[in-house]
Amino acid sequence: MKMPKKTFAPSSAIPARGGRQRGFSLSKLLAFLMVALVVIIGAYFAFFHPKPDPAKAYPTSAKVVIKKFFNLISTGRTSDDQKAFKLLSLPIRKVNLKHPGRYWQRFEDLNIYLTDVFGTTWTANIIVHRSKNPETPNVYVAHVRTEIFHITLANQNRYGDESSLPSHHYGLVNIKEFSFSGGARAQQVAASTSVLGALGLNHAASNVAGMAAAYSAVDNLKPWQIKHRLLPVVLHPHAAALGQCIYQLWPVRKDPTVRLVLKQIARDPQYAVNYQIEAKHVLAGHVSSATLIGNQVTHVHASY
Repeated sequence: MKMPKKTFAPSSAIPARGGRQRGFSLSKLLAFLMVALVVIIGAYFAFFHPKPDPAKAYPTSAKVVIKKFFNLISTGRTSDDQKAFKLLSLPIRKVNLKHPGRYWQRFEDLNIYLTDVFGTTWTANIIVHRSKNPETPNVYVAHVRTEIFHITLANQNRYGDESSLPSHHYGLVNIKEFSFSGGARAQQVAASTSVLGALGLNHAASNVAGMAAAYSAVDNLKPWQIKHRLLPVVLHPHAAALGQCIYQLWPVRKDPTVRLVLKQIARDPQYAVNYQIEAKHVLAGHVSSATLIGNQVTHVHASY
């Protein structure tokens, strides 16, 4: 009896010993090489590739940076206050990186002041021009309705790679008529006011603000500080110590914005008649020294 012949598969059909292991090792090797390549490229960019010049993030036009700053803070949004903070000169930003919220609060204070006086469209028709004083070439004047701000700018190129920047890039240093300091106190005041507002006590909040303004020796402050302290108060017809606050505008009675507000009070029927009369007297400059002193105005002859 014949035995059946054995048949053999072609050698190509037989998997090579260890073939699967060699393929697996190759894929691991390729994956390792890819990771290594990414690490090397990342290390190069981190340690050797030049970092982006921070000065390039600033506008190349002085007028643009000023208008952009005002437009950002006018929205009342924290995200825009953060963008406005980035328009400040680099040294100021670096010093205050741990407390940017204090600056955001001061931006909001300025926005509230201008909104109270001029409404939500206060950014319309802002006019900016360079100071005519040859001794202050970096100062620009911004006209916001009847308000005038003297703004100092700085060329940010000095803080970056000057050779790579053909144009000047401008950052905001300060505003003469509005200090960025005092943000911590401003945050405390804002927190107290917001608590009263959340409790539905807006009238109480305005009363607190009125009493604080009336008894804070405002005539010893700078003209812009007197305005920022008192004008938001006197714009409320039923604020506490309203008459006293109207009289305390005496030192700045010639200021265009103060005159605008006093004229509004004098003809607005929401105000009691005695307040309307007091506003007219301050406008006309006809208030006795005794009346002024009795209302905490010690600098009766001051006029800015």
